[in-house]
Formats: sequence, C-alpha cells, structure tokens
Amino acid sequence: MTDRYSAIREAFHEPEINAQLFNSQFGLEAKKHRVLTNGRASRYPYPAALRSRKHNLYLNSGFTDNMIDFETEPVVGSKAAVRQLKMLEQIMISQLHEDERLWPLSLAPAPVYQHDLDYLITDNSKTWDQANHDYLGKKYGITQEIMGDVHVNYSLDPQLVQTLYRRFYTDQYDNLVDFQNHLYFKLAQSFVLYQWLFTYLYGASPVSEDMKLPEKLDLPVRSLRSSDYGDDNLPDEQIGYDSLESHFAQLQQYLDDGTYYSLKEFFGPVRCRRHNQDNKDLQGMLDHGINYLEFRSFDLDPLSRTGVSDDTINFLELLMLDSIISPLPDNLSERLQAARKLNNEVALQQPKEQTPEMRAAADKLIDKLQKLVDEFNAPKEYRMALKFVQRRVDDPSLTISGQLADQIENGNLLSFGLKLANDRFTANMNLTHPLQAVSETYSDSVQQILRAAIELGVNVKLADTNVTLSVADHQESYGAAGEFTFPDGPRAFVLNAFPEAKAFQEDSDEADAE
Repeated sequence: MTDRYSAIREAFHEPEINAQLFNSQFGLEAKKHRVLTNGRASRYPYPAALRSRKHNLYLNSGFTDNMIDFETEPVVGSKAAVRQLKMLEQIMISQLHEDERLWPLSLAPAPVYQHDLDYLITDNSKTWDQANHDYLGKKYGITQEIMGDVHVNYSLDPQLVQTLYRRFYTDQYDNLVDFQNHLYFKLAQSFVLYQWLFTYLYGASPVSEDMKLPEKLDLPVRSLRSSDYGDDNLPDEQIGYDSLESHFAQLQQYLDDGTYYSLKEFFGPVRCRRHNQDNKDLQGMLDHGINYLEFRSFDLDPLSRTGVSDDTINFLELLMLDSIISPLPDNLSERLQAARKLNNEVALQQPKEQTPEMRAAADKLIDKLQKLVDEFNAPKEYRMALKFVQRRVDDPSLTISGQLADQIENGNLLSFGLKLANDRFTANMNLTHPLQAVSETYSDSVQQILRAAIELGVNVKLADTNVTLSVADHQESYGAAGEFTFPDGPRAFVLNAFPEAKAFQEDSDEADAE
C-alpha cells in the first residue's frame, strides 16, 4: 500500500496531472435570515421578483420565507465560487425593503428574535413543500431548522479520478465507478477525522438565547451549531463513516423505514452526492458514481461578506488533496468515534481555549500540508490559506469565535450583527454595476441580462467570453462585452427569449395576498 501511495505522489509531479490537482470545482450554499433593523425577524413576504422558487437553482427561501437560501453553480476554484455568491447576494439585497437586512451569523439575533419564533414556525408560502416543512419542524424544532450555515460542495477534476483509477487502482476495483465511490468516501472520512480543526478555526456560533442548553454549559463557546446541541440528527438516528458499504446500508434502511424522508434529512458533517440524482435513490447514486461531496459543518463566517472566505475553501481543498496520497489510519473506526467526540469538545470549549494536544495535532497537519504545497508548487493562494490557519493555531484569539467573543454585549451579538448587516446593506446599495462581482468580465447590459435571468429562474452559465442562458434544451448565448437595449426592461428581454420561464413564476395573486 505504501508503494502505491508513493507512486501516486510521484505521478503528481507530472505536468498534466499536476495541473489537474488544483482544478477542483466548488459550489456554495448559504442560508441567511432576513431581519429588520431592530433585530426582529422580517415579516415582509418573500420578494415578488424572485418568486420562481420551484425552478430557481440560485435563490430560494429556506425552512421559513424569512430565510434565504443562496446556491452557486459548481465552478473551478474558490475565488470564482465566492464571486458567484457575492453576485447572488447583491441581487437579493437589492430586493430587500429599506428596513430589512441580511443577518451575518448562523444563530438568530437575540434577545428580541425570540418573540418571532412562533410566527416563524408557520412562515412558509411554499405550499408544494408544506409536508416536509411540517415534518421537519415537528421533529427537530424551529430553533434547529432556522440555523444559518454554509455548505461547500466539492468535486475533483474528473480527469484526475480517471487517471488515478487507470494507473493505480485497476487491481483493487472492478470499474471506474466503484473506485470513484470509494475515493470520494475516503475523502469524506478524512474530513470527519479533522472536523474538530475546522470547528476550531471557523466555528462562529458562541452564544444563543433560544436554544435548549444545559445550565452548566458556560457561554460563550466556540460553536453551538457544530456541537451535539446544534444541527444534527437525533442521537439514535445518526450514521457513521466506518465504511462506504455500512454508511449507505444505514442510509438506505432509514429511508426504507421512514426514519429519514430523504437524503436531505441526513445531517452528518459530509454527504455523498451526485449531480441531478434523486435524493431518495441511493443505489442510483452508487451505480452511476458519487461525483461530489457536500461539506455541511460550516457556520456562517461573519467576518467574510458572503459567509465564507476563499482561504477556508482553499484549506479544505488542501486536506482533500493530501487525503488522496495518504492512507487512512489502521484503527479507523476507533479514530472516527474519537474524532466525533473531540469535535463536540472543541465546539463547546471557550472561544480562546486550546489544549496542547490540539495544538500538536494541528501543527502536525499544517506541516504535512505545507510540504504538499511546496512539493507540488501550489498556487500562492494555498500558501496564504495555510498562513492564516497557522496564525489561528498559534493564537486562538484570532479564530473567528475568538474574535466574536470580544463583541458579545449583554450575552448576545445583536449590536455586532446589526452593525455588520447595516454596513453591508449600505455598501451593496452603493455598488455601481448591476452585478459588481463580475463587472470586470461582462458589460453592464450583459450583467442586467444575467441578473434578470437569475431572478426569473433561468439557468445561467458563465464563461470568460460569453454567458449562456438555458431552460431545459433551449439555450441562448450572449457575448461578454455585448451591448443591448431593453425598451421594456431586462426581465421582459429574458422572458421574450425564454417565454417558457413565464410558467416558473408563482401566482401573483397568491403573492399579493400574503
């Protein structure tokens, strides 16, 4: 086995394979609250201009209409992924009322937000999803269901997966799909082993006034959301990561017996996924091949405008690449159980706390990843990501929770969160282009087309030289520097090109009645 990993490591020096290493794709999902400028939950209806929720891949409401779900297309590199999230946030903020804001933290504002919990339980106008909404609310409670977070969807370059199989694993796996499934699951296991470090670095939910917590728990902590009290399945309905086979067998059993209504009810730190795959068809996923992982253990990072930074994603990518060329520990089952326990301990530590054992384990991993960066000549952004991690390991007060601890007033982060939300709302309203994040690539009129398409639920594909809009098999492309006129506005322009998108819009009478 050691010889195999050594051979893979040697192959990574080959120019063609080396180029594939840092060619991973990322899609981002973020959930944020709409709040009023006094910290109360917004009771304004979901924006009328964005009511294409049955079809919209990018902007949607979450468990409540008050929560906004952002989701980006998979793109190569962290910078491009975060840029798309910025683009979506600009669109959403432009639709907010004058006294509405996007709340930058995972846990709802306190203490005034508590008065809105009864309202939020029923704040759902997606009638087609009412059964799932009611089921989740009854089983897990409103406090868990309205936690904000970030999910990072990660996929390797498909050519890299094929090369690894063809050159190194044909003797171990019968076909490419079987290898691909086991490779992605191995990456998931590696993340679970180090989840505690990600919680230490990026945990950002130190206090709550509406969660049911033990009286003996001393707040603030590092991350309530990442702890056993946070976003997790019931204790007797959790699924481990001991092996691909046992993991999927348990998932299938829970789907078959009704314990989970779909894969979306599995709240573990990593989900194995396949694009465009039915969330209840696990065998179909295995038959066709897992092709991305959904990392779902990240709190919203209030220090980053979108809730997640390039550096966070780059550090995650380095761990994944190292996992390809490193064996898992021999006592894997015991290590995974210990890792879960350690993650909870780290999540419930004081924000600036660190044990010598944590420090030693973190330094060991950083040193290992630094060697990977040096050996394979990783781009400079990966070196910077490691520097940020090292600083936060050296000084816990520089972690996100360490910085938030200094902002707590009267046991909450209400003042801090509202100041951030107000500043970002003002900055957004002062942007000079329709989609500022992509203004260097596309003309203002193309940005207007993109913006209207996203609002209407039309799919968009961004390239350096053009953008392509699509609904099913119908596609229209526009040059990046193109100039267009909109006598009836950009929305009418897009609807004229895609009349089928008119059917995506929710009943306007229903929207007005809310």
